[in-house]
Amino acid sequence: MDIVILLVVLVGSLGLAVVFGRYIARMIIYEKRPLEKTLGRVENGFYKIIGVDKYEQMTWKQYTLALIVTNAIAAGFLLAVLIYQNNLPLSPKPGLSLDLAFNTAASFVTNTNLQHYAGDQQLSIFSQMVGLTFLMFVAPASGMAAAFAFIRGFIRKEFGLGNFYVDFTRIILTLLLPIAFFSALLLLFLGAPQTLDPTITVGTLQGGNQTITIGPVASLESIKDLGSNGGGFFGANSAHPFENPTGVSNVFECILMLVIPLSFPVAYGHLLGKGRGISILAAMLIGFGVMLALGFSEQSGPTGLETRFGSFGSALFQESSIATNTGSANASLTGMSPNAVIGLFLGMFVQAIPGADGAGMMMMIIFVILTLFLVGLMVGKTPEFMSMKISPRDVKLAAFVFLIHPALILVPSVLAYTTESAQSILGEQTTPATFTQVLYEYSSAAANNGSDYLGTSANTPFWNWSTMAVMLLGRYAPFVLMLAIAGSFTLRDRKEVVEPIKTSGFLFVGVLSIMVFVLTVLTFFPFLIMGPFSM
Repeated sequence: MDIVILLVVLVGSLGLAVVFGRYIARMIIYEKRPLEKTLGRVENGFYKIIGVDKYEQMTWKQYTLALIVTNAIAAGFLLAVLIYQNNLPLSPKPGLSLDLAFNTAASFVTNTNLQHYAGDQQLSIFSQMVGLTFLMFVAPASGMAAAFAFIRGFIRKEFGLGNFYVDFTRIILTLLLPIAFFSALLLLFLGAPQTLDPTITVGTLQGGNQTITIGPVASLESIKDLGSNGGGFFGANSAHPFENPTGVSNVFECILMLVIPLSFPVAYGHLLGKGRGISILAAMLIGFGVMLALGFSEQSGPTGLETRFGSFGSALFQESSIATNTGSANASLTGMSPNAVIGLFLGMFVQAIPGADGAGMMMMIIFVILTLFLVGLMVGKTPEFMSMKISPRDVKLAAFVFLIHPALILVPSVLAYTTESAQSILGEQTTPATFTQVLYEYSSAAANNGSDYLGTSANTPFWNWSTMAVMLLGRYAPFVLMLAIAGSFTLRDRKEVVEPIKTSGFLFVGVLSIMVFVLTVLTFFPFLIMGPFSM
């Protein structure tokens, strides 16, 4: 039965990825889509409202600035909602503290959804439905738009990277919103509630009454998983029976998390050669397979796991969630086996197997650039990528993208111990288990993942401000550098040259996979030895 469930998840997500990948490819190069006239009318109405010329092309600097400004406005909106939710409608609750509100706003705008609060206890329905759900569309749409611009850099010469506002609008209106709507209906059918009532009173077996928190869960849950968001309506996240009612919903949510990240290599293949797309997809699936193998290699639980999912269902969900940088959880991390936790770390370290919506694809191409550079050194050839030379500047920027991630994990981890902020919530004695929790917190924040061990215990000024800084830098610093790389490629001459290694085929898949593994191990292995390997 477990094999059947795994096949359903893999075949279902890959099958849908083929369909959505073709659609995403059309969006990237502005080809006609199904129902183009109808969709165009809707989009044009929004362009008029926000005053956007849909034919205007942006440089990489303009595109980056538009993305950051749009995200800053959205984060400011959520910040105001969280601080003043006691004055807003729909079951108002006390506003969050300033440090927690800033942390949460940064968390959701960066597609991280790290939660140092319990949503069902501390947030109103208005905050969850209007504030958080709105950002759950903004964040993945921004990441996907950045990926659109990044891919255009390799296929368009001296024509700009597109228009952020056009991409952002089209992604939300014609991709995320329709899929999230129908997904919410299916989750509603499977048992997730969708109501504006804050609570429901039910009878107990002892003849008494019990008040249970409810709300618009299905709508939040659908975009939570589809958009690589991960923040739950309840403190228990997808372990709560209202967010993930049955084994069927568990499988569906796994597919929902995987489908868009896996669609990007399909779109890439349509635009830049089927062989290249299949090779990128194969490298992603190899990495994901390693994560699953680690998760299944050792029994998890039973403590900390939901009985309706068991060890296999919990490991499948957790590894799918972390591989896509979604971060939602259907089990307690403390209940997962050490091998499974190592798999989760692997997903957060690489960020591209397959990674978050859009962001994972960009990170994988960074690995491709680094691989071509290293192979070029080995064979004594100038690195080339798709008939274009890879300049020293491109390699430096790609190296910075890679190195930012470990710096954002390791530096604050050291600060957490030197300031005794880690000891204050985990105890004075540092053990492999407590070190793992600190390392995981910052790995999750830097990868814009959002799953964590600490939960509400990290609701202190140090943890809120430090993880906020890590989330913001982990999101926008790589975006700036990656869009700068794309901008430089738009100015590059295209000539028929031989790449150091052909970027398609079995050899390239093997070399790329090995390079990703070697770079990751060399960077992070000592810290895994101190943490989960010693648990």
